[in-house]
Amino acid sequence: MVRKIKAKLVLRLRAEGFTGRQIAAQGMSRTSVAAVIDAADREGIGWDDVAKLEEADVYARLFPGRGEHDSVHAQPDWDRVHRELARVGVTLKLLHGEYVDACRAAGSTAMGYDRFCKAYQQHVLISGAASRVGHKAGQTVEVDWSGKTMQ
Repeated sequence: MVRKIKAKLVLRLRAEGFTGRQIAAQGMSRTSVAAVIDAADREGIGWDDVAKLEEADVYARLFPGRGEHDSVHAQPDWDRVHRELARVGVTLKLLHGEYVDACRAAGSTAMGYDRFCKAYQQHVLISGAASRVGHKAGQTVEVDWSGKTMQ
């Protein structure tokens, strides 16, 4: 995640007549303050133009596209990965191996296992996918050995 400059604060203090050094004394680097002032001058934006906007919107107007990037790695179908994990004996390590094989066959770049696991966790957080077993806490104990069941 990109650390964002407090662009709205910089523009407000500039409109109040503060110098770049005085604005930087508020807890920002002089380079960041100069970048905001240069961007505002280049775009023709002043405090009156951004007074009612949110901080993120001001930053996006001053620095369009900064902090946005597309992954260089091929993205698997995360919904399919989540469904496959419900099957007996299927692990993230196994699914990552299949993903790497598919990427090699397609000639695209595959992400490493650690990034694969973190990206899956991010997908679970965003999509709201949760435990497949509903239960009340303390009522039952469940053990998942992630393997074939005993006969």
